[in-house]
This record gives sequence, C-alpha cells and structure tokens, in this order.
Amino acid sequence: MADTRLYPFQVNWLMEQVYLLQADAAFYEQAAFLDQRAMRQGMQGGWFGFDAVRASMKSAPERPLGLVFHIGHCGSTLISRALGLAPGLFSLREPLPFRDIAMAWAERDAPWSPRSQATLQKDMTLVRALWSRTPASGQLSVVKTTSFCSQLAAPWLSQFNDDRAVCLAMAPEIYIATVLGAQGYVIDLVGGAKPRMAGLTEATGADLARVHELSPGEVAAMTFAAEMVAMHNAAESAGARVIRVDFDQYLADPGATLQTIARHFGKPIDGAALPGLLANPVLGRYSKATDYPFSAQERQQRLRESRAAKGDEINRGMAWLAAFAQEHAPFNAALEAFSYSLEG
Repeated sequence: MADTRLYPFQVNWLMEQVYLLQADAAFYEQAAFLDQRAMRQGMQGGWFGFDAVRASMKSAPERPLGLVFHIGHCGSTLISRALGLAPGLFSLREPLPFRDIAMAWAERDAPWSPRSQATLQKDMTLVRALWSRTPASGQLSVVKTTSFCSQLAAPWLSQFNDDRAVCLAMAPEIYIATVLGAQGYVIDLVGGAKPRMAGLTEATGADLARVHELSPGEVAAMTFAAEMVAMHNAAESAGARVIRVDFDQYLADPGATLQTIARHFGKPIDGAALPGLLANPVLGRYSKATDYPFSAQERQQRLRESRAAKGDEINRGMAWLAAFAQEHAPFNAALEAFSYSLEG
C-alpha cells in the first residue's frame, strides 16, 4: 500500500482475488487503457485474495481520489495525459476493474447478479484504496474511467465524500458526428449499450426501443443521453465536488482549462511551467495510439467528412435527442447545465 509498483490489473470477482502486476513508471505513462493492451513482454504478477488486500488497507493512510467521467470520444485520454504531466497529479486511464464494477452495478438488481449493491460498495472501497496510491508523496491519483462507467459516478461520489470529479462532454451534434465517423466507434457503442440503457431507464423511466431497432445515429444519440444524464445526476448530488468541462472549451484554451481542472483537484499547476507542459510532444499525438499525430485541425477535417458522408444519420440522432428531451426532464436539465442546444 506504500507505492504503485504493484498494480491491480485484474479482478476475479467470483474467486475474490486481485491480480497484482509488477509495474514501473513507463507502464502508467504509456498506457491509454490499463487492460490487456498495456501488457508488455516479460511483465509478471500474482493473485492475492481480497482478505489479504483488505488487511494491508487497514494500515494505509486514507487518500482522496480524483475521477474523470466522460461521454466517450471527447478528449478524455488527451486531458488525462496532460494532467499526468503535472507534478501534483498521477493519472490512471481506464482501469479494467472499474469497468467490471460499472457493468455489475447496472445489473445489481437482476436475479442473476452474483454481487449485491452492498457487496459492490465493498468492492469499490477495495479497488479505490489501490488506485489512490501515488508514486510520490503529496500527489493525487486521478482515474480516467471508461465512458459507460458514468453510471457509477453518482453512487461513487455519494459513498466517497472526499473524492472529486470532472465530467467531460461535447455538444450533441459534434459527438454524434464524431462517433459516426468511424465504424469501429459505432460497434463499440452497441457493445456498451447494456449498462447505458439500464442506467438511462433507471434515471428517467424511459421506455427505450431495443438497441437492434435503432439506427447508428440513434444508438449514438441514446449513448449521449445516457452519459449526460448520469453525469448530471452525479453533479447534482455531489455539488462543488464536480465540475463540468466541454472538450471544445479545452481546445480553445487548453492552458486555462487544464489549470481549472488541476485547481479543482487541489493541485494547481505552476503558471511558469504550464507552457512547457502543454508543449510536450505527447499532447500532439493521437492519445489512444501515440505513434500517430493528431491535431485540432485534423479533428475538424474528420468532422467535415463525417457530416458529408453521414448527414442523414446525424439528423436521425438529433431527432431522437429532440424527442427524448421533450419527454424526459432529466435530459433537458443535463443539456442546460452544459449550455448545450439541440437546435441548429
């Protein structure tokens, strides 16, 4: 519990064991996703029972945790990498066990669920203690979650009163145009529909169509609505412990936005060091695959191409959102809180 050299890579929930992986600084710095894609040849680890980990937790100091919840494909990895360059912050990107808990939370009341809500809350306490460790004293660990984990934002922040979060999004039309611009994104949205639809139904009482009955633009719209409502509920319940950030706001003024986030987490960045941090070459690369360059101009070009090729589907998605907003006040409130419009 003293440092980060053993990373909780994977959990066997039925056996109640954690696989602790031997990890160095490069492992955390390079990984876009802390799952199988982050594994390097020769890395080793071992399985440890929950009881052994909980016994170690008893002597560990209580530490707060920062979190980044987001709608997906909205610059969360880029911002997480930027935060990780700041001396006071330590970034973890998309831990696999967080996804597991979010999926289990969506099914916690189902008759086949092997873990109750109370058990899942104990699970959250266990992994949180491991994630909150930092390489250096005085740092704050910031976990960037997978997008469908937003359904866990409100219960997480309700359980852990010292944790703070950023909720990251972008305007609905930009989001739909972004995800429709790559077939792989649409496939991912269908794969993640289950927890999102469960959360959206729970939050709004909506009678949603089956996912196979939705067009790609409508799947994107449903995903957007689910994430926005989940993050809004978290912000409403946690108050000042949550701030909302728009990705295009970050792109327009990355320094100011990054400083706002760092201050929110209680770790402001030295103003003199901020330009050098933002000039780091990794921030000019595609964040999920840093071998490839990526810029705001390339993003705009991809949006133009998506709008030209997928205009009808984008319109279907926006129509779905407009109809949903008319019937469900929580979604309207989420849009208003971010100052997003469904018009134009």
